[in-house]
Amino acid sequence: MREHFGEKLRAQALELQGLEERLEELRAAHRRLEAEARDQFEALGNPESSSPSTPLADVLAAARRPLAATSPRQLFSLLAEVSHRLGVRAVVFEVRGEAAWASAAHGFGASLNEQTLRSLVVPLSVETPFRGVFNLGVDVSGTSEVLSKNPNVLSRLKPDALDSILLLPIRAGGTVAAIFYADSGGCGALPEDALKLLAEFAGAQLERLTALGGSAREATDYNGPSV
Repeated sequence: MREHFGEKLRAQALELQGLEERLEELRAAHRRLEAEARDQFEALGNPESSSPSTPLADVLAAARRPLAATSPRQLFSLLAEVSHRLGVRAVVFEVRGEAAWASAAHGFGASLNEQTLRSLVVPLSVETPFRGVFNLGVDVSGTSEVLSKNPNVLSRLKPDALDSILLLPIRAGGTVAAIFYADSGGCGALPEDALKLLAEFAGAQLERLTALGGSAREATDYNGPSV
């Protein structure tokens, strides 16, 4: 009995050591990401940048908020919220199985209530821009014409014909775990560099939450911002 108990303790100690090593790897990755982010922040202030200039203080504040999330659900809500503060309408789709399910949105007002949002599902088995983002991990940009193969998205999100639209992968654990949708909502071009940076930070935080078992620990007292 004592020998069996000792073996069990040793196994648990090895498991704990492995988890600690993984957490240290994630911390190191986070430090690298922050270093890269500083370079990107400087690029955002460059007048030669291809996307609209966003005040660095705004980008810094926006990028830090998703890092405070304690669950994937809260992370997606914060990502949508801070993106809206940068002047866009945003939806985060969580990848589950062979579909992307709308999880959080901000900037749509009464035109997109909670029930409508939760019913928005995009199949990833059909050739659409969403499938391209998921399978290839690439960015997709354009006008509302980009969504011509996603009539359910068009009918619910209702972007203007000339709105700028951006679809970004949110990567965690080597896979695309979510898809980030943003449109300009009739307010001109998108701050693409800032949004791409937010997607990178969100992916890093999602990977940490997954390593810590965050996917099974939803924040029950967090309802998220209104859509």
